[in-house]
Amino acid sequence: MIIGNGLIARAFSRFKQRPDIHIFASGVSNSGEVLDAAFERERNLLQDVISRNPGGRVVYFGSCGVTSDSAGLTPYMRHKLRMESLVTSSPTGLVLRLPQVIGHTANPNTLTNYLYSKISAGHPFSVWANAERNLIDVDDIAEIGSAIISTPDAHEGNVHTIASERSMRIPEIIEIFERLLGKRAVFTVEAKGEPLSICTRVATKVGRQLGIDLGEGYAERTIIKYYGCADSGGTHRGGLRG
Repeated sequence: MIIGNGLIARAFSRFKQRPDIHIFASGVSNSGEVLDAAFERERNLLQDVISRNPGGRVVYFGSCGVTSDSAGLTPYMRHKLRMESLVTSSPTGLVLRLPQVIGHTANPNTLTNYLYSKISAGHPFSVWANAERNLIDVDDIAEIGSAIISTPDAHEGNVHTIASERSMRIPEIIEIFERLLGKRAVFTVEAKGEPLSICTRVATKVGRQLGIDLGEGYAERTIIKYYGCADSGGTHRGGLRG
C-alpha cells in the first residue's frame, strides 16, 4: 500500500498491491516549514496508518538532517525525529533516512532546481561555504530501499540511511552545474554551515549487491542524468525532494 502520490510514492509503486507493507510517503515535504498545523496533519495521518495496520510493516522516510546537533535542529527536523519515534515504537516499523533526492519534479524550492535555475538564468544568489549536502537518485533509493524492506532481517536495526558515499560542500555542487551549463554562477559565499555526518554503510553494501555505485563521481553522474537535457521550452527535467 502506498500513502502519498509524490516523487517517493511513485518510486515505490511496486508495493502498491502489498497489503502487508505500507509506504508512508505523504506529509510535510518543505524543510523550511514552521507551522504546527502542517506537522499535526502528518502526525495524525501517520498515527492512523500505524493504528489501522497492527503487525503490518510501516515504512517512513526520515531525513539525514536529524543527525545535526540537537540545539541547531529546525522545527522540521524536530518533527521528523518525532515521526521516526512513532514508527520505531512498533517492532515492524522501518525508517529510511534520505538526503536530497534528485528525480523528475517541477518543485522550484529544492536545492538542485534552485541552483539550476539561478545559474542558467545568471541570477545572483548566496550560499554557505561549509554547508554540506548529499545527493542521491530517486531510482537508486527505490532499488536499495526495496531491498532493505524485503529483507529486514539482513540489516541490524530499524533505522537506515540511503545516501551516496560522499557529501559535498555547496560550492562543489555549484561547480558541477557550471560545467554542465558551460557558464559561471554569480554567487557570494558566507562563512557558515557545517559538515554532514551520515553513515552510508548499509546503503553502500546493498548498492554494491545491486550493482549501484554510490562512490566517487556519483553526484555529477546523477546531476547530468536529470539536468543534462532541456526540453524545447528551455525548462529542465530534473528535481529534488529535500
